[in-house]
Amino acid sequence: MAKSLFARSGGKIVPFEQSGEFFNRKGKKFLENNNYIDALYFYRKAVEKEPNNLSYMMDLAEIFTEMNYFEESNQILFTIIQKEENVSPDCYFGLGCNFLGLQEYDKAEECFRKYLDLDEQGIYTEEAQELLDILQNQDYYFDEWVDFSPKQEKLLKIASKGKELLDQGEYKKAIKQLQRVVNQDPSLIFARNNLALAYFCDGRLDDAIRITEEILRDFPENIHANCNQAIFLYEKGEKQECQKYLDTILSFRTEDPEDIHKIAVTLCELKEHEKANCQLRKLLQYKPYDTKVLHYTAVSYFNLHQFKKAIQYWSKIDKIAPQNSISSFYKKYAHGFLTGNQPFRELPYHFQVPYDEVIRRVRKINDLLKLSKKDLKMKWESGESLQTLFDWGLDLNDTAIKRTILNIVAVFQDEKAEEFLRKYVLRKNEPEALKKEALALLKQMGAKEPYMAYVGNGIVEVKVNIMDYSDVQIPVELLKVSDIAIAMMNGRYEEGYQEEIRETWLDFIKAGYPDRLPKVRKKEAWAAALELYYCRRKRIPVSKRELAGIYGVSYGSLEKNYTAIKNTLHEL
Repeated sequence: MAKSLFARSGGKIVPFEQSGEFFNRKGKKFLENNNYIDALYFYRKAVEKEPNNLSYMMDLAEIFTEMNYFEESNQILFTIIQKEENVSPDCYFGLGCNFLGLQEYDKAEECFRKYLDLDEQGIYTEEAQELLDILQNQDYYFDEWVDFSPKQEKLLKIASKGKELLDQGEYKKAIKQLQRVVNQDPSLIFARNNLALAYFCDGRLDDAIRITEEILRDFPENIHANCNQAIFLYEKGEKQECQKYLDTILSFRTEDPEDIHKIAVTLCELKEHEKANCQLRKLLQYKPYDTKVLHYTAVSYFNLHQFKKAIQYWSKIDKIAPQNSISSFYKKYAHGFLTGNQPFRELPYHFQVPYDEVIRRVRKINDLLKLSKKDLKMKWESGESLQTLFDWGLDLNDTAIKRTILNIVAVFQDEKAEEFLRKYVLRKNEPEALKKEALALLKQMGAKEPYMAYVGNGIVEVKVNIMDYSDVQIPVELLKVSDIAIAMMNGRYEEGYQEEIRETWLDFIKAGYPDRLPKVRKKEAWAAALELYYCRRKRIPVSKRELAGIYGVSYGSLEKNYTAIKNTLHEL
């Protein structure tokens, strides 16, 4: 029979299309053997084959959680919640576990309560109740073990904001935030270390070295300060001094994953490839599925001329994050060296393609704008290459490129485009202005509401109200509210708040136009609520009672108006 089948196929191999069940079964076998990377690969294939199979989607979400990819797991669970009218309670238990992993404890508590409300006798009931008890007793809040004063808590939040700005490449803004913290409490060494890094990134090398010297005078064993100073001196060309700190770094004996990570990345920056490789392999024992750590390890092997080993690690990234196009680029690049015909050049460790390839890809995205809608749609439907390019573009720190991508995708108006935009608004660290645009694009596509989105540092259900407001006559008394808030906030906030205050108030008015315009008895009460809303969105510490005193309004009026703004703007 096999021979006759082969003969009828004209000597060609007939592909056998496997079902989602086949891939899901294979995934479970790999999971039983603790092979999470291959299990993830096959679970994902199962969902690709049967995208509406909720059981397969739940399995995929669960393995993402097990691998500490909490946001990716949440995206799947929120997709299920948006698709299904009768949502399985297990979705909320999974969300609770993910929010625990993301250290968003209020959200975790909310999800566990929701799970117990929906299924008192569920398979996770005992576990959910136990986790709720822990959260309520605050045993899970490790930082609660330290009795911080209100002033220290405020400074810690500002320092956290400074670190966030540093990670986003907003170096000057990060310096302002971190300087405030360091000036008020020099004992916060992590803030001083981050300030030194911000100076370094901003080109103020001497300031970075000076601050780090001050830290090391009092804390010579501080790992982060020693690592930073080694990098700063290496950049300055003082190799002998750099070596002194390098020797200190290598003498440290630590099992803390964050310390090992800092040491490993420092060794990468200093081009100590063999020593970096040793630390990275140690770090992988704690973070075996971290794509950046896997990439650094691959690069270290490549720079040591061990190309096959490098390819193995990039292949792991391909399985964990097939939508990324960075590991596949370097894997192809490394294959060219196996023949030994190419001139060798060391690779940088940054998880990004080389600069000339970045320029080529950006140009390719811009060239898409020149195509007709028909040609563009043909490219979109012909395979995954366009979506992979767009996924890569969204990870660039470039608002214009992101906006271009979102608008191109919205043109396609198909299920895949809708899923792409829905995933984008669930990304945590994206500009909220772009998320608003993406939500409006979903509305224009006719995508079913409500939409789940990260807004104001939390997950909310969003409804979009698109109207033409060009002819709207807004009463002057209402417009004065934002003017009052802006005037009262002057000198207490960094520049740039004015435009956001006006935009927030205008959005609030538009949302209620014409029948639900706010009743303004005391403009200062609404102005105070506007400032509070701004602070909450920006995660700026603020006391409601102090704010009520500044504006001369009652606490109750402030709270009532703030709630009205918050609830309305969650339905933009």
